[in-house]
Amino acid sequence: MTDIKGLSKPTRLEQQQVILKLFGYQLCDTGAKSELEQKAKRIAMLSTQPIFILREVLQYLTNQRIVAPGYTYLQDMVARTVSGERRRITDLLGQALTVAVEQQLEALLQADEGMYRISLLKHEPKDFSYGELRHEVERRTFFQQLYEFGQTFLASAGLSNESVKYYASLVQFYTVYKLQRMAAPTTRLYLLCFAYHPFRQINDNLVEAFIHLVDQYETQAKLASETASTNAMTEASTNLTAAGQVLNLFVDESIADQTPFVEVKQKAFCLLEPEGFALVSDYMRNIEFDKTAFEWSYYGTLHFKFKLNLRHLFSALDFAGLIDDAPLLEAVAFLQELLRQGKSPRQAKPADFPTGIIAKGVHRYMYTAAEKRKDKQLEVDRYEFMVYRLLRNALEAGNIYVRDSNDFRSFEDDLISAERWKDKEAVLREVGAPILLDPIEETLAAFRVELEAKFERVNQRVENGDNKHLKVTGIGDKRRWSLIYPRMKSPSTVRSTVNCLALALPTCCGSSPKRRIF
Repeated sequence: MTDIKGLSKPTRLEQQQVILKLFGYQLCDTGAKSELEQKAKRIAMLSTQPIFILREVLQYLTNQRIVAPGYTYLQDMVARTVSGERRRITDLLGQALTVAVEQQLEALLQADEGMYRISLLKHEPKDFSYGELRHEVERRTFFQQLYEFGQTFLASAGLSNESVKYYASLVQFYTVYKLQRMAAPTTRLYLLCFAYHPFRQINDNLVEAFIHLVDQYETQAKLASETASTNAMTEASTNLTAAGQVLNLFVDESIADQTPFVEVKQKAFCLLEPEGFALVSDYMRNIEFDKTAFEWSYYGTLHFKFKLNLRHLFSALDFAGLIDDAPLLEAVAFLQELLRQGKSPRQAKPADFPTGIIAKGVHRYMYTAAEKRKDKQLEVDRYEFMVYRLLRNALEAGNIYVRDSNDFRSFEDDLISAERWKDKEAVLREVGAPILLDPIEETLAAFRVELEAKFERVNQRVENGDNKHLKVTGIGDKRRWSLIYPRMKSPSTVRSTVNCLALALPTCCGSSPKRRIF
């Protein structure tokens, strides 16, 4: 066979140009590489993760129909971009850093009783117990000053949440020894991001614990209410015989008409305990057991628990919401102000409590019973737990949120600012997705043409019989199609196939084959 000689360089370059022209591509020349470097720098401001930058750069090259340069060039370019972005942020941080913040960052790498402080602060809560959550609140307090500084600085420096998350993860990755040996500006940046990101994560943990504990107490109250209802029905039905004997006292001829009612009453109580009269009376009048009333009264037995476990979480968080939730936010602010001052809600005047959140359906459960309406007193413990329940519902629905949070923040916090969106054309060009720049009418028209072409191709393949998975029956308007499902193989066929595999596989693995497996 005659050896085929390689193409000469001029011929190969000429054919490359023909292929590029045929597909509408161009080589990544010096000008394209310069544009690519600028694009990578803009991408790095969205996220400093190298893999993210590489993927976005490759997507940009695809959109611009440019042949990707060699892997070594891409690797070096991403490394330069990451280093340049880190250098830009560290320079800005050096200018903005205060003495107090710098000392607090350096304190993270100091040993405290044989344990590095940052190692202690990496500890995540193991459960929702009081001790673990108390430690989480203490972590939040420690990070708060650094977070407030970072919130202002990172926003002014243009560092995205993804970049903050990436830099914070490096503190988890590197040991304290490695962090101490790094350049001081780089270490400070990593530690600041570590303080910023966990602060938001701690808030998420506290909110999740708050929701979980409220759910737990509510479940306990509902279960106790169901149990009490069942017991009341059982006790009422058991006492029906005694109730009949009590009714018989009214027609008992041995009791004289002049007998004082007190004596008749004593005889009735001998037949049926005084506590059972109300149960039997409601049962006979077909009045259902008031589960809601028992549930709210049960919260009175839980007040020590929810005050211990919920108050310190509730006081530590800052809530915000929509105008529609103003009554609930007013009640939340009222309770938080009391608790943060070290006061108990019972010390406040009943008239000061915001009552706009008390719905008509639960109004009678929030006040003590009294003959006169003006004499009714607010049940403070029930009111407090009602606020916790309504707050839990609003957090789960997204109506109330925690600004300094990752999972429970407002939807608007994930959007770019209205000021920047004014120049939306520039923003869309920066994203680099051509589909966003074209008018929606043209995009939909292009999709329609593409979809119709696919419909035509599928129908043509069915018409020609090329699609073997469809069965066409009938003629003209009565033509119908159906899917052809694979037939179930007989057991003998399956057994034969498996035996063949059993003979082949061990041979491939270098062991002796087995003759049968059935």
